[in-house]
Amino acid sequence: MNGASENLCACWLREDQIDLVRDVASQVGLEIVASGGPEGSKIADAIGGQHVDDFRSMLATTSVGIVLIADASWLTDSVEGSGLSAVIEAAERGIQILTLEPIPAAALQLSSPTWRDAHDAVRERISFVPLARRSSAFASASDLLEQFGVIESVGVRAIGNRSMGSLGARLFGTCELLITLMGTPESVDAAHMTTGTTPDSLRELTGHMTANVRFSGGRCASIIVSDAAPGWSRSISLLGPGGLIDANDHRIRWTTPDGKVVDEAEMTERGEPDNIESSLIADSIVASLTPAFRQAPIDMNATLAMAQAAVLSARTGHPESPGTILDMLSRS
Repeated sequence: MNGASENLCACWLREDQIDLVRDVASQVGLEIVASGGPEGSKIADAIGGQHVDDFRSMLATTSVGIVLIADASWLTDSVEGSGLSAVIEAAERGIQILTLEPIPAAALQLSSPTWRDAHDAVRERISFVPLARRSSAFASASDLLEQFGVIESVGVRAIGNRSMGSLGARLFGTCELLITLMGTPESVDAAHMTTGTTPDSLRELTGHMTANVRFSGGRCASIIVSDAAPGWSRSISLLGPGGLIDANDHRIRWTTPDGKVVDEAEMTERGEPDNIESSLIADSIVASLTPAFRQAPIDMNATLAMAQAAVLSARTGHPESPGTILDMLSRS
């Protein structure tokens, strides 16, 4: 981060996210000058900065360089359009939007004039964190994949508690990773365990979800995601003729079909705390804010179509096709 003004940050969070956001801000070097959340002034009292009552109004008037959205409850279904407009307008003024929740959170929002008419550079200022593609584990796995060859099957797990992001956030990030590795799937067959009903979009999604995913050529993947786990855990297993690559946020290992370990690396130092979510979010933020570290933007259409297919499948009890949702977007 360079310059005295570039590290000024406004943020919106819940009370249970105070420690996480404080730690992330400290690691990245963000100075919180405005803050608020559903619990009112106690957020600013605890984390610092001027108290904010209405986040959309703050987005319209703030002069900070960075806005961190840890809680997106103000983007409810009834105000999703106006909330999205506020985010886009802030990004048009050059503000970097860092969000623990997907924005937009419903595939149909991608066809709205607010999103569709925004310049690519504006949309790319909205960064979902932590993005698996911007982790050191994925960078190491990417280097191995050229040697590994064809990926036939993938198993992905991304679990944490709700302070680290909703189930919708975990599902969105997992879909983005699978699309990066395997392309858009043919179908998603998902099950959702929750105390209430499965919502229409990712915004209010909570609990646990599993999914079986079918890709072209018989390739397959399995997903387990949750925002109701006691701590953070993110891992991936890749299977193919080259053997097995196992990776998580701590280590990566490639084992050949005959059981020989040909490559292994530690991502974190021994003795480092298991709860590394704040460091992962901080690293992802740095990657998002540093032009030299940026990678290809998220394919929002494919990612939200896949995530929406999983939500729809959980509601209907049948496999659903992301392609059908993509076709609807292309006609709108």
